[in-house]
Amino acid sequence: MKGKGLPLRRLIVFAMMIIMIFSTTGCDETTIPPQLQDDERVVESKQPSAITVWCFEQQYVDYAKKFEIEHPGVKVNVKRFSYEDHVDAYLDALEQGDAPDVMEVGHEFLGEFTGIQGLMDLNAAPFLASTLKPDISPDLWDTGLSFDNKRLIALPITTSPLVTFYRKDIMERYGFPSDPEELAIYMEDPNRWLAMAEKLKEHGIYLIQWDREPMQWFESMFPLLNSKLQFNRNNAMIAQGLLLSQRVNVQGLDANVGLWTDAGNEALRSGKLAMVYLGSWGELQLEEWVPHMKGLWRATRLPMKLYGYSTGASLIMSEQAQNKELAWSFMKSVFFGVTDDATVAAYMPSRKVLLDKARRSEFLGGQQSDRLYMELASKMKEFRPTPLDKLAVEWYRSTRQKGIENNSPPGVILNQIEKLIEQQLQQERRVLLRYSRATFRTLDLMS
Repeated sequence: MKGKGLPLRRLIVFAMMIIMIFSTTGCDETTIPPQLQDDERVVESKQPSAITVWCFEQQYVDYAKKFEIEHPGVKVNVKRFSYEDHVDAYLDALEQGDAPDVMEVGHEFLGEFTGIQGLMDLNAAPFLASTLKPDISPDLWDTGLSFDNKRLIALPITTSPLVTFYRKDIMERYGFPSDPEELAIYMEDPNRWLAMAEKLKEHGIYLIQWDREPMQWFESMFPLLNSKLQFNRNNAMIAQGLLLSQRVNVQGLDANVGLWTDAGNEALRSGKLAMVYLGSWGELQLEEWVPHMKGLWRATRLPMKLYGYSTGASLIMSEQAQNKELAWSFMKSVFFGVTDDATVAAYMPSRKVLLDKARRSEFLGGQQSDRLYMELASKMKEFRPTPLDKLAVEWYRSTRQKGIENNSPPGVILNQIEKLIEQQLQQERRVLLRYSRATFRTLDLMS
């Protein structure tokens, strides 16, 4: 931490946490609502027939049109943000009192909402989201809970495993297995994966963008912090991933190029990158980037027989929503209606609908990729970000990268990270744990 002050956003979120503590611990469990006057009842009965939805995914325009058709006279106003900017926009709106009715939140950012006020408890009447719980995997359901585990502040909509996408033709050309299952078995041995990366590098072809990626495969199986806000990645598996990343760095096996850049796109088009690791959404993204390579790509599970969690999306409802019941109806419509290709719905029956279509991906050479995505999703474990993840992750990433480049012993690096995070988050951790002790008996669900 530089200096003694906290960054503005950190101060705001921290203040909201403190407000939440005193508002939840200083009042009774039940309150009697004030008696409504006649004119108030009239105003309440005239709820608007329009809702506003903020999102980062394009398909919400289609969800809105579908909902409007099913609800004549209703208007759904959709405003789209970039994935990088959507959370700051939402938090600003909540603070300023002009939040929309419904907001789509990326999984990695949920922690910024789980410890603050201003969001509806979807388990409470009239929503009663708990009736949907049997049709959602337990781990995914838990990602939507508030930090105190007492409220459901986010309804999971989608989830995604981490998937290996690879060039089948390149594997064949250089004598490696090209069938998805055969290649997955071949890559279970890290030494074989490294040998493959070494051989392909001789021909200017790479299996990885950055040296840190192997470690990220292992990280995708563990939350950064557990429910007691302690560092949760100081273990043998993370150490194994760190060691593999160090070997990639020492041998120069990474392409050192990002997919979301012009150079990354060129690396895909030229065949410099023969393997990438993305969520199931990566199938459609690759098709958008390199449509002329239809039939050359395939998908399989991660190397080392890992089953990692990529990301997902949830919907939250602001307390400022003007028509909460209509907003909830829209949220349920999206929840029940996700059957898009290459998408793993949170609603289990929707997964079966997609599987029953038995779609064969033209881009992936006729592979039944949805079946692979569902299988991988059934074996992965989703985890819930904490309110302090955003603060901790920057220290984690910078120290991790130094350790990879310096080739320091994995145990030493992980101990350094644990000590750093414990020291830097001491104040915030104390406040949040005080809140949790005051409102629920701490359950360590993530360790």
